[in-house]
Amino acid sequence: MLSTGMPAPPLQERIRTAQEFIAAGRIEEAEALLEEVATTSDPDTLNARATLALARQRIEIAFEMLSEAATIYPEHAGLTTNLGIAHGLLGREEEAVICLQRAAALAPRNQEIKLALAHALLSRGEVADARAMTEAIVQHEPGNARALLQLGAIEFALGHNSSAETVLRRTLEIAPEDPDALGNLSVLMLERGRLDEALGLAERAHLRAPLDIAGLLRLAYCRAATGRWPQAEATCKKLLAHAPAHIGAREILARITIAKGEMDRGIAQLTEFVRARKSDPTAALALARVLQLVGRFDESLKLVGHVVRTRPENEAAKSLQTTLELTLGRFPTPEPTALAPVRRIVVPPATSALEFVALVRLLRRLPSPQNLHVVAQPRYQALLTNLTEQVISDEPRAGLSAVPLQSLLHVLSTDARNIADGIPYLRPEAELFAKWRDALAVFARPLVGIVWEGGALGLSMEQVATVIPHCVTPVSLMTEAQRHDMKRWSRPIDAGAHIERPAELIAAIANLDAVVGPDSFGVHIAGALGVPGVVFVPRGYPWYWAQAGGKPLWYPSFEVVVQERFGHWSGAIEEGRRRLETLLRKPPIS
Repeated sequence: MLSTGMPAPPLQERIRTAQEFIAAGRIEEAEALLEEVATTSDPDTLNARATLALARQRIEIAFEMLSEAATIYPEHAGLTTNLGIAHGLLGREEEAVICLQRAAALAPRNQEIKLALAHALLSRGEVADARAMTEAIVQHEPGNARALLQLGAIEFALGHNSSAETVLRRTLEIAPEDPDALGNLSVLMLERGRLDEALGLAERAHLRAPLDIAGLLRLAYCRAATGRWPQAEATCKKLLAHAPAHIGAREILARITIAKGEMDRGIAQLTEFVRARKSDPTAALALARVLQLVGRFDESLKLVGHVVRTRPENEAAKSLQTTLELTLGRFPTPEPTALAPVRRIVVPPATSALEFVALVRLLRRLPSPQNLHVVAQPRYQALLTNLTEQVISDEPRAGLSAVPLQSLLHVLSTDARNIADGIPYLRPEAELFAKWRDALAVFARPLVGIVWEGGALGLSMEQVATVIPHCVTPVSLMTEAQRHDMKRWSRPIDAGAHIERPAELIAAIANLDAVVGPDSFGVHIAGALGVPGVVFVPRGYPWYWAQAGGKPLWYPSFEVVVQERFGHWSGAIEEGRRRLETLLRKPPIS
């Protein structure tokens, strides 16, 4: 072998290059470099080997290496950082935060360590602190794509969809092909109903990271959401070929089979999979969710109840059990320990807008609601100002002790007889109400608000249009991209073009004679105002459309029409037209 006469690169240069290779995903090249210094035991080399083990997902091996190395070199920020990351990957959030706080103190100018600490805080549920720390990193390094990616994920978790989208698009300006940024934006577009865009982003993410299981699962979901059943099914089968026990893929495949009209086969295949894994509660919960999807609530509840009895620590099972019981019109018994005075309520970030509107009625049943502090994100603070019983609105901040909004169902004596007491519990602002009254006065009554949804299984604008009689003036309440569907139907008044905040929507709906459409924010606002209407719900309808004697418990001014079978609306549309005509025979709003 010929010699080049050049000296070998110094050890530190080798280690630095190996770390760069790992960060770039060039794992084999990094491993080759580190093999050449396999006997070296200085802290930087040990840290590089541990980083490689973490990148290889050899978490236990990495933890063993780091435990010993960090004990020998306690002042090495890199070793302490990686030890914290390993703790986090092993589910030990408390230890992860402790290690990463020490690492940040050892290297106070290292933004990557602070980013890892923010991620650990987020995993521990300290969202406000994680957000503040990540924002500070972004301000210090505006071009840090990983920090922007994390900030976007936090904003999405907090329900700040607009700011999450802005941040994720900034991430993609810096790193246009980052699969995580593409994937996260895809999920956000799904949430906002922009299904074709979500699919395009998921496909790009998969192209950039074809071996990523989460990306493949997301692609299958997007293909199913856009009605591309063969492609969705093929994607699930591809994933299951090399991960046969993947529960998420099994569940999506069952949903696809059901959507194709083969409900019994879809449930039977998933049931067979679950029976082979009797000890796995995650598999049982997947089957329970599919049974819930097709409206077989009693069977789903029985299955979930078994999981709760055998795994009482399983929070997902307990949450699903509560949801199913509410769906069946069963309310929790108040807990004796929960009867202390409630002074502060918090709306958890994961609370959906529809869940919030349904539950916020409970605030007025607490003693002295005018002295009640409600900690909520800005999107919900706007709605709080329209409550008939005013409360004190607070912004989230660290260290606050408060009762979650959902817990009021366990605090108050709530049942099917009193859940609708106090409707209307929203009120329009007088000035806005007058503005909408005057604007709508030029149109013939009855005025019926309409909403619709996209997706292969949703209720489209054309389907809602067939419900509306010719004697009615339809008023579109749609505010985002789907507003433009009206290019295909010229009848509706485009009220959504003038609705920029919840107060406008409340004032507009308060002036209508009825509201018609699928389960949506506008429908819930109408129900909270006591405005009549017709809501179309799937077989596996949400808990707040529970019924007794054919009438909804939570929103009694509405008629609930349940689709005849999963994904098919034709019979429901006929029934909805009949019920709307009956509603409109009542005297209109004067």
